[in-house]
Amino acid sequence: MRKVLAMQKSRIGNNAGFTLIELLVAIALGLVIMAGLFRTFKVQQDSYVIQDQVSAMQQNLRAAMHFITRDLQMAGYYTNFDRNSRQLDWNDLDGDSNPANNTETGRPLLFAVNDASLAGVKANTDIIVIVKAGAEGRTLTGGEGASAGLISLATRDLDGDGAVDLNNTGKSFGLLVKQDLSFADFFQVDSASGTINPPGGLTQNYTSGDTVFRTDIIIYRVDDTTPTRPCLVRKNLGDDNGYQVIAENIDNLQFRYLLNDGTQTNDPAGNQARVRAVEVLLVARTAFAQRGYRDTSSITFGGTTIPAPNDSYRRKTLNTIVKTRNVGL
Repeated sequence: MRKVLAMQKSRIGNNAGFTLIELLVAIALGLVIMAGLFRTFKVQQDSYVIQDQVSAMQQNLRAAMHFITRDLQMAGYYTNFDRNSRQLDWNDLDGDSNPANNTETGRPLLFAVNDASLAGVKANTDIIVIVKAGAEGRTLTGGEGASAGLISLATRDLDGDGAVDLNNTGKSFGLLVKQDLSFADFFQVDSASGTINPPGGLTQNYTSGDTVFRTDIIIYRVDDTTPTRPCLVRKNLGDDNGYQVIAENIDNLQFRYLLNDGTQTNDPAGNQARVRAVEVLLVARTAFAQRGYRDTSSITFGGTTIPAPNDSYRRKTLNTIVKTRNVGL
């Protein structure tokens, strides 16, 4: 009997579970291991996300610089032959819609705003305007011509595609060029009948054999309508297509202009024909802030220092020098 009881007690002892202390220790060890695994996973995930954002940021920089470089290389295409100094009022530059306040002066090649302070434009960024003859153009035929304040065309379709390329409702900027390339006149159509507003006046009469183009007036600026998503935008006033987003998360845009005597300026006002190259600086940032990171680096561009942003976005810069091959011919 005693032997049987001893065997039963032995079986009960062998089947006993963990004690409360043993369970608590096991849970604590499991939590420590899980915390380590989670932290390792989180670090790897954050690294992946940041690298993905950095890659997108670099791609944005390259795409933005490609567009700006392409347009700058075309600056002054055929408009270079216009010898007049113009006074133009584009409220995309000065924020003033009053046409009496003409603030942009010079030949229709390049116009600039240094450290803009306009609604919808990121503060202390630059704006550039690039003027060039558009792809739509043709030679004047018999009976067509322009003089004083009137242009007479048999058709406003300048490229033969059946669409009107020159009017007073959105495609109002044009260019007249002499056959021997001795002169050109930039103008704006004021009415459906062909009345034009030649800023500074037409220098020549234009007749059969001369050329008429629609004019591209391309504006680049940094839009911060949504401050958390600043974008580089492009607009062509010549075809009234509105602002188009070129690249997202572009934080800054700066220009410097190299003149033919070797001097550099932030604004070539009145000296557009002397510009031989344009230095462009683009600053891009990641789409999202990075926890635990702070950007304390300032950027020096020429004689200008862009202060450190002191925020949690990562940034990269890209700068290049573009020769204005159509200016100063």
